Amino acid sequence: MMLICLIMIMTMSNFWGRKMIRRARKTDFPFVYPILKQIFDEMQMKSIESLPEDQFYSLMKLGFISEDYRYSYRRIWVAEDHGKVTGILDMYPYKDQKIIDVVLRHNYANAGLLISTVIFDDQEAWPHEWYIDALAVHPDHLGEHIASRLMDEAEQVALAHGYHIISLNVDKENPRAQALYKHKGYEIEKSMTIGDRTYDHMIKKI
Repeated sequence: MMLICLIMIMTMSNFWGRKMIRRARKTDFPFVYPILKQIFDEMQMKSIESLPEDQFYSLMKLGFISEDYRYSYRRIWVAEDHGKVTGILDMYPYKDQKIIDVVLRHNYANAGLLISTVIFDDQEAWPHEWYIDALAVHPDHLGEHIASRLMDEAEQVALAHGYHIISLNVDKENPRAQALYKHKGYEIEKSMTIGDRTYDHMIKKI
């Protein structure tokens, strides 16, 4: 009964005005990628910057249409405004960390990459956490509370899957994001390194 109620709440919360939040579809990749790439650019990861743009795009597309990759369409929710993707949310449970990147290695050859290529290899979530891997908004839609609504959606999805701790990592040099997460009830638990930058690992009990 609780799960049914949560699903009903999720369905109702997916719409506001003529805007909506929905699960991503495979056909969303051309619209999701530019928004997701904002995060990659900010992270300044050498493992990504060393790849030619066309190779990285091809790799991300293969991952997006797969079932288990960290940025698979199955793990992404999108905010939509009159048919236009305005924001993205990527999330998964801690236990999936062991499979979210391995699955893509089978496609390295299709993207022209060596099997030994490493893109993501840092631990980002801890036991019992529902983890927000990526949260980003299209530059044309900043200030429309899209990120806040996507975070609300994340909490409802986490609860529906039986999780009561939700987490994310925020760049120490991004005070605007820090302020939003603190406003939403997240607290800093520890500092950590992802790629070449330092992040605060923040959690919220729900």
